[in-house]
Parts: sequence; structure tokens; C-alpha cells
Amino acid sequence: MLEGSSISLRHLNNNILHLAAVIGGLAAATLLLNFAVLAGNWRWDDSAILLHLHQYSILDDFINPGIWQQFSPANLTPWLIFSFEIDLILFGVRPELFYLHQLVALAAVAVTLYFCLGLWISRKFAVFGAFLFLLGTPSLLVVQQLMTRHYVEGLIFCLLSLICFVLFLRQSRPMLLLLSSLFYIAAITAKETYVPLLLLLPFLPESKLELRLKALLPMVIIAGVYTLWRGYMLGAYTGGYVASSDYLSASFIKDVMASFSSFPRLLFGRFWFAFVFIYILLIGSYAVVCRSRLTTSVVAALLTLIPLIPLVRYPGILVADRYLFLLWLLLSFSVAFYSDRLVANFAEQQRPALLRLAYLPVALLLLISLPYALQVRQAVANSAKEFDVQAEFIWQNDDRLAFIPSAALLPSFWFVTDLAEFKSRVSPGATSPLPLVDEVYLGGKVSRLLQYERDCSCMREVEGGIAERLSSFQDRLRPDAPLFLRYEYQQGYFSWEFGPYDSGTYHVVSDVIGVIPAPRSGRLRVTLQENAPFYLRYTSPEDWLTYSELQYIHHNSESSSWHRD
Repeated sequence: MLEGSSISLRHLNNNILHLAAVIGGLAAATLLLNFAVLAGNWRWDDSAILLHLHQYSILDDFINPGIWQQFSPANLTPWLIFSFEIDLILFGVRPELFYLHQLVALAAVAVTLYFCLGLWISRKFAVFGAFLFLLGTPSLLVVQQLMTRHYVEGLIFCLLSLICFVLFLRQSRPMLLLLSSLFYIAAITAKETYVPLLLLLPFLPESKLELRLKALLPMVIIAGVYTLWRGYMLGAYTGGYVASSDYLSASFIKDVMASFSSFPRLLFGRFWFAFVFIYILLIGSYAVVCRSRLTTSVVAALLTLIPLIPLVRYPGILVADRYLFLLWLLLSFSVAFYSDRLVANFAEQQRPALLRLAYLPVALLLLISLPYALQVRQAVANSAKEFDVQAEFIWQNDDRLAFIPSAALLPSFWFVTDLAEFKSRVSPGATSPLPLVDEVYLGGKVSRLLQYERDCSCMREVEGGIAERLSSFQDRLRPDAPLFLRYEYQQGYFSWEFGPYDSGTYHVVSDVIGVIPAPRSGRLRVTLQENAPFYLRYTSPEDWLTYSELQYIHHNSESSSWHRD
């Protein structure tokens, strides 16, 4: 009896040591791969989030549509604001600690994935799957962007909900079903991407279908309430930035197919063909050897891909960042799962040669995913550096200086204006350097003008001075050239038509909105403040410029137009 107790205790100690090694290894890998991000500053949407949470109560973001839509009219993600508010309360205005939180969250996803895989496969392949997830491009990129926190933490809650649901089916403990439901609520308030988990659960290879459907009832109720809440908060049940009426058009479907077919290249770069070959071989071998219809796999893939459809045209899926984060986790899960099942099958059949081959897919994907991920991460980090340096410049200087926002900042100019306003709220009376978005705003009141220089990743005074820059601008300007525009802002959608030129480029230029490139005509869901001023700028193929008169955004009013013949 004592000997049996000793064996059980030794087994428990071994399990604890293994678990500690796995958690420690995943945490260490997360830190080693992403340590440099701890030197980051505010980037992209960070300043908009900080300003919003400083202006309003967090409760308003859950119950007040008018206040939430000032932050985002297209998506309902109040957990993001809540997570930032926790950091601001705990750490103050210290971005390095916000990034530390981001690293902890990513490591937590990897650990939770390990436990989730462990429900069905061996521990060694669960470890492989968790490490493969950390080495992918989406995982390295979400760390670079604090504004993607809700994707990361939402995925933790999604996996925990799945784990608790499976354990409930196995153990019939009501507390597990309650926890699964609570984690599901947290996941969908973080990001709507995780709502479809509800539709995956009936297809899990667990227990009887009748029990799975009964256990699903709390989540069905939660999803129904969420749908009503979403409609109330956004004024619409769908999301994204494109009108729902566009989804069934032939051109849109073509765009979706083209975008989805680019995903392997976005994830693996020039090794994309190797990935496709390995993955098809792996999933085909699993289907044949294990006699699987792949029903759960197909459902999981569809539920992951369908929510990406509204993003194809705008903002577009051009890099394997947050939009492919869940897809990358699904790929990591499936590679580990299929490989483990093949190894188990070949071991049972005593086929050592095939057993050894079954380890190759995980090993090869680990090898080909990291080099390209590091390459893409470096490109994103270089762009992020522009935000870091200019954020520090804005925070440390006052309105005695002016600066030209770099190209990375101009399309998201709210970063500049919101950071300056957040600074004035944190330190009442503080001013910030004046941003110069275009030479049309260049006047005599500016005495010193700086700009971001990539060669030193620093701010330098503009060469040639203001007078020379203004003279060059005047030489390119054609104030009498023909130009027209027609626009309106209705129910959160900005519609426009520019002309008369088919070639050249059009930009909306504003010291409030920034500098936004635009086609000749279009319609876009976007938040624009009442009376926001802007010019239409046209740049010809010959590089001369012309501008409209100053225009203003008016909410829900008749179409405005202006022309010069």
C-alpha cells in the first residue's frame, strides 16, 4: 500500500515538473522572441483607445451606443477598452508595461492551447502545437500592436470555454458548464470573431449528440442576447466596413477568393508552396489512415474563414496580422492533432518507418514558419518605430515646435490628434508640437519644423528651411486647374465622387482627419466628427498639384458638391 502511494506521489511530481517545464518554456519562448517590443511606445490606435477610456466610463462602452460608436461604429469590442483601463490604473502612462501585459497574454494563449490539445492528443504533440503557434507570423505581429489585445485575450477565453465544455461532457459537472458559458461571454465581448464557437461545439467528437445539444442551450441564449445587444450598440447586426449589400456581388466574391488564396503566402512567404504540399499530404494521410470524414475540421475552417469576408475589401487582409491570428491557431492545432493521430496509428500497427515520417510535418513547419515570421515582424517593427519616435516627440515637446508626420502616421492621423489631447488631459495645460500634414497648411507662424528620419530613427530639422519648402510647393501648385467633388456622410457612411481626372491620385487632406488616399468614387463606413474640415488634393502624373476649397463634413445632410472648371 505504501509502495502504491509512493508511485502515485512520484507520478504526481513528474506531472507537476512537466507542467512547470511546459509553462516555463512557452513563457521563455514568448519573451525571447518578442523582448524588443518592451522598448515600444504608443502606436496605431493606442492613443484613440487611451483618449476614449479617459473621456468616458467603462460602463458606457457596454450600454451606451452613442458613446461606443464614437470609438468604433463597425465593431463591438468593449473588452479592449476595459483591458487598457486596467493597465492604465495599474501602470499609469508607461507603455513598456502595457507591452509586458501583451506578452503575458500571448504566452497564456500558448499555454491554454497546450491544455486544449491535451484533451485529445499526447503531451509531446501538444507542446509542438503550442510552440508552432508562437513561431507564426500572426503571433509575432499581434505583440507589436497593443490595439490587438482583444484578439489575444479573447482567444484565451475562447479556448477556456472550449476546454470547460469538453470537460463538462466528460464529467457532467454543472460548474464546468457555467464556467464555459462565462468564458464564452468574455470571449465575445472581446471580439465578435469568437461568436462562432457556439456552432463548432455540436461537431466535437465527444459524448452523444443529444447531450452536446442540451449542453449548448446556455450558449444559445447568450448568443441570442449578444445579437440583440450588438444591434442595439451598433445600430446593425452585421459588422465590418463594407455595406452588407455588397457581399453577394460577383466582384466581391472574386475579391474574397483572391484574398483567401493569398493566405498561405502571407503566412509562409516564399515557402508557401511547401506549406500547402505538407499540409495537404498531412490532412490527406490522416483522412485515409484514420478513416475520418474531417467533418469537425471543415466546420472549424468555415467558422474561422467566414468572419474574415467583410474585411477583404477594407481594410484588406494584406499581412498575416491579427486577422489571421485565429486561423494560425487553428492551423497549429490541426497540424499537432493530425500528426499525433498518425503517430498513434502507426505505432499501433508497428510501422516504424511511417511512424518516423509522421513527425516530419511539425518539424518542417516549425522550421519554415519562423524565418519568414521574423522577416515580416522586422518590417512591421520598422513602421512601428515611426510611431514610437513621434509619440515620444509629441509627449516630450510643446507647441513651440512643429513637425511633419511621417507617411505611416498620415492615414491614421487620429494617432497624432488623440495623443495630443490625451496628453492635455493627463497634464492639464500641456501643449504638443503642431502637426503639418500638407504644405497647404504651411504658414508664417511656424519657426522650427522637424520630421522623422528613417536613417537614424529620430526627429531632425527639415533641410532647406520652411521658405525653401514653401517655394517648392508653390512651383508645383496649379490653383486654377479643373477639379470637382461630390460627397455626403449618412448614417456613418462617407460616400464620394471626385474628378475629372482618370489618372493621377486623389487625397483627402485635413489637419483633423489626416491624409487619406481615395479612388475616384466609393463608399466607406468610418467615424468622422461634425464640421471636420478637409481639402481634396489632386496629384497629376506630371507631379503638379491642385486643391479644392476648404470643405466640411456634415452629418446626415444633403449631398455637398464643389467644382472648378
